Amino acid sequence: MATIHIDDSKPFPCIPAESNNRRESFAALCKRQAAGLKLESDEMDQENREQEELNALQKKSSERKRALLYNNLDLILRHRDEIIATPRYANIDVQYAIKGGGLYVGPLSTVRHFNFAGTLVSINLKLSTLLEVWDNEQFKVECKCGGTAVIRSFTGSPLSGGSQATAVCPKCKKEIHVKNRSFGGYYGLLRIKFDRDIEMVARNIAAKWTLAEANYNKEVAEGKDAKWRKMGSYLNGDGEFCNLETMINELKMKEFQLASR
Repeated sequence: MATIHIDDSKPFPCIPAESNNRRESFAALCKRQAAGLKLESDEMDQENREQEELNALQKKSSERKRALLYNNLDLILRHRDEIIATPRYANIDVQYAIKGGGLYVGPLSTVRHFNFAGTLVSINLKLSTLLEVWDNEQFKVECKCGGTAVIRSFTGSPLSGGSQATAVCPKCKKEIHVKNRSFGGYYGLLRIKFDRDIEMVARNIAAKWTLAEANYNKEVAEGKDAKWRKMGSYLNGDGEFCNLETMINELKMKEFQLASR
């Protein structure tokens, strides 16, 4: 028979009286939180701090890229057709290049974040899309120097339809202020164009997965051993990645080589 030994040399923990052991109300919890109650672990705090640091670095990078793009706007517009026809140029992310928004609709979204099976995916406004937007008369402004400026930021209201915008001239680099154009003409066109970018990326991934399935099933049908390889092994991307800095350098080199002939 088992023997139970009770050590009564140590007192039992003190259980608070009922008046001090009641469940805390939500209002009381909010007051304690406002007074400094910590509801997150140290690890969560560290993760949040690191994310803030990454976001600050990303913001700094976007500001640098935005300045680089507009400093080379004349070069980019000269090669417009080539950029649109070259996928590695056309699909460069330029979500930082144009800013906008208005009352009741909030800021213009040029980047969308998705969570697919725990994998975070961001889809950004593409360079080819921005160039197509700048082809629209709504986004063009005649400059006193004789050049054609393009809109790079706008604000306004969908109710009144009024707006204010700023444009930059690729020829003289001056900034031009534009008033009283249709707010919907700015916001609506960019929304539609960006939605098409999202659709393009989604269809691109779907098409590549369909191809991966076909290649895998073909090898299985041919009797090839697929023990250590499944469909995921056959999924491929678009190949070589290109950023704004690389494209600008390549275009400058191309112009230099042509001028040297």
